[in-house]
Amino acid sequence: MKPEDRKVVRTLSEAFQALPDNKKEYLIGFAEGVVAAKNQENEKEADKPAS
Repeated sequence: MKPEDRKVVRTLSEAFQALPDNKKEYLIGFAEGVVAAKNQENEKEADKPAS
């Protein structure tokens, strides 16, 4: 992991700990949605025929 990525993870971790539970759930849901969208995008790219 790059140093910049570590800094982002550390900052997000600190912010997450400061959030109330309902906001934590929102943030987790958002992150899961981003991952799902990226996975779907990757699957579409893998299904495309090579040109």
